[in-house]
Amino acid sequence: MRKAKLFAILLVMVVLTSSHLPNKKNDLWQSWAEIQQLMQQEKKPILIDMYADWCVYCKKMDVTTYKNDSVYEYLKAHYYRFKFNAESKDSLRWNNKTFGFDKKNKLHEFYEFMAKGNLVLPTTVIIPISGQPYTLAGEMQTKEMETLIKYFSGIYPDKTLSEFTKDYKPHWK
Repeated sequence: MRKAKLFAILLVMVVLTSSHLPNKKNDLWQSWAEIQQLMQQEKKPILIDMYADWCVYCKKMDVTTYKNDSVYEYLKAHYYRFKFNAESKDSLRWNNKTFGFDKKNKLHEFYEFMAKGNLVLPTTVIIPISGQPYTLAGEMQTKEMETLIKYFSGIYPDKTLSEFTKDYKPHWK
């Protein structure tokens, strides 16, 4: 009985201490203010992960797609990255317009605008350096994310997205 209690105490201690170990992938996301400031120095596309706290598929993408080493490294190198709660009550300014919380729909106006009426979570938005935001609703696996972020990073400017998607063979697992 004493051994079982000792083992339980040790197990709890290990879990508690290991949960506070640094994880390099927790630094993927940037604040909107930081991105706006960095855009003054260097132009890059912006990837926005729109989520809600209750969204199971959003949480799944957090622990699979966004934790993937290749996705993480590529996004860090080529994109500004913003994680946005679709139910946030904070205002956000983009493109000379201030977006706030829509009390009627209980959603943020920025999410409603970027989702273009397709209010599905998660929603991934890419704002290219020049051009209109591209919005994709629903969970994305690593291979889908690879195709999307490689195209919008501007490395393949001579093709449309549909041409690129048809020809490109993703490599990340």
